[in-house]
Amino acid sequence: MKNSHRSVTVRSGFTLVELLVVISIIAILAMLIMPGVNYAQELARRTKCKSNAKNIAEACAIYMNTPRWHRKSNAGPGIPREFDPEVTTSNWASGVSGNPASLWLLVKYNLIGRDAFLCPSAEINRDFRAPTANADEFSSNTLSYSYLSQVEFTDNTSEAVANGNTNVVITSSMNPGLKASELAIVADSNPRSRVGRQSLSSEENGRNSRNHNRAGQNVAFLGGNADWFSTTTIPGTNPLFNGAPDDIYRSDGGSDAQGKRGAINDAFLIP
Repeated sequence: MKNSHRSVTVRSGFTLVELLVVISIIAILAMLIMPGVNYAQELARRTKCKSNAKNIAEACAIYMNTPRWHRKSNAGPGIPREFDPEVTTSNWASGVSGNPASLWLLVKYNLIGRDAFLCPSAEINRDFRAPTANADEFSSNTLSYSYLSQVEFTDNTSEAVANGNTNVVITSSMNPGLKASELAIVADSNPRSRVGRQSLSSEENGRNSRNHNRAGQNVAFLGGNADWFSTTTIPGTNPLFNGAPDDIYRSDGGSDAQGKRGAINDAFLIP
């Protein structure tokens, strides 16, 4: 009697179809996961940016309370302001003599490192860089933050008149109505202008900073506190305007074109 043997074929590995199915599943999972990963990375960059803004504001406060660094100020010790030449309505965007030059005083006096002026999101989204070691001013792509306008204005409030402090920037003899924790002095860069551009785009009115792809901006205050805001309008930070909301990228009662604030509590951050 013959024995019948059934041959058994043992398959090893995947078929092409199975391999394509596995690759497709992995691709779908990657597409589902990546937005979450990207968002987590952006949140980490926002956190670092917020720390930068806070550190800049704190350095401003140290400068403000150290009189030996102040020159030719009629109003007494104040937050960083370039006096030689003076910040005016015609040079406020200049990296050499304008608002950015005022902020550079923090670097000049070793109050903060150069890397603090680079928002990590601006590095990714806008190809910004920190100032190099041999730089002595900010350029259009090395300053990721805007700073409270240092163009002098006339404050005609009764408190200012009583204090004899009507021609002001921000000083240690500030208007008593000013709340340091509510006055924005540093934020992600104003989308309406940049270093070296002596104009403000009306088309960008009300739009968030470009640093974080228009999602919002980190804002730091004179009191050293900082927070993230999803709009350019900061609620309730303007007591002298009856507590009205304040757009940090526009002048309230002053002059946008001249880079001039409307009052001591007007947070107008440029360029």
